[in-house]
Amino acid sequence: MIVLVVATGGAYLYGRSQSLAGISGQDKKSVDLYAQALNIVQRDYVDQKSVKPKKLTYAAIEAMLNDLGDKGHTRFLTPDEVKQNSQELSGKYVGVGIVLQDKGKKVVVTSPIPGSPADKAGMKSGDVLVAVDGKSVKGEDLATIAKKVRGPAGSKVEISVLRGGGEKKFSVMRTELKVPVAPWTIIPGSKVAQVQLTSFSSNSADALVQSFNEARKAGARRFILDLRNNPGGQVDQAIAIAGDFLKPGSVVYIRKDASGKKEKVRVPGSAKPTDAPLVVLVNNGSASSAEILAGALRDNNRAKVVGTKTFGTGTVLTEYTLKDGSAMLLGIAEWLTPNGDFIRKTGIKPGIVVKMKKGEEPLLPDEVKGLSRQKVFSKDAQLKRAFEVVQGQ
Repeated sequence: MIVLVVATGGAYLYGRSQSLAGISGQDKKSVDLYAQALNIVQRDYVDQKSVKPKKLTYAAIEAMLNDLGDKGHTRFLTPDEVKQNSQELSGKYVGVGIVLQDKGKKVVVTSPIPGSPADKAGMKSGDVLVAVDGKSVKGEDLATIAKKVRGPAGSKVEISVLRGGGEKKFSVMRTELKVPVAPWTIIPGSKVAQVQLTSFSSNSADALVQSFNEARKAGARRFILDLRNNPGGQVDQAIAIAGDFLKPGSVVYIRKDASGKKEKVRVPGSAKPTDAPLVVLVNNGSASSAEILAGALRDNNRAKVVGTKTFGTGTVLTEYTLKDGSAMLLGIAEWLTPNGDFIRKTGIKPGIVVKMKKGEEPLLPDEVKGLSRQKVFSKDAQLKRAFEVVQGQ
């Protein structure tokens, strides 16, 4: 799942930047082979205008990383994409304001962000992307489509979608978006708060604490932590947030590095957790740090998990900066839940599985406001079940 705005799945050890180590032996032979091929192309290819060494090198790096099999997680970023990625992890977003999800052979808008350019243009949940700037995206993965939709603030992008059997086109202006990190609301006629966490950016832990405090002041005594369609982000934020609910020393996740060594990552000793009743909501759009948090709360018996199986990211990414400002986001470790469950490609299966009915989409806190409880539950079966579970605690 990708927010455009864009935050892509993958738990980050962000800010780590290293130069590449020297190469030798068989690796040197491979680099020499690439250099030989590049020289031949530069010298003899018939359309010399198309020969752009940097572009070809970028393509070679992308192909190398794609071949590792960590699809959608380990990846290459151009210098411009590095800047965009840094902005996203800091909580600043430039985009059109749609949440995208890979659903089999199609990429679907799960929800436009309220008030965003996409929302104002008329894009809706369920729209299926078919083209960007007039070029088909058929067969392309989510990350590739995201690159095409991204762009500098003030520029326009044309997005074509299928809706109700017909095609619609939207010309949307990219802009800097203010996306609330932890919006919340009280379920009508109750003392249960729905607190949605939209990302794991640099201020997510503080924003979540603030939202919980505001909800308490409004009368909330039980909480639904809504991680649906949360693509993840900085792993340190997942650890900090776990400390809001788990005792100091509790295992948040198990980190397994390239050598097979395992390390238990724990809640810091300074944590001051709340004991308020809690339920966690997840779906296939819950990835990376969202999965880490859900797994930690589940395995430590702190919260029941409701919804559908999560995305299955399972890798911890480190950013390696290259000489020209481009970068590789490389999966340097796998993470397991505190109980040792392997997550990559399999995801976290909720203890209480609730599928959405056809045509249903997760209700955002702003959408819940103003509705009756009956109307809310008729629109969101997962939220209804989470409410029933937390009420029983």
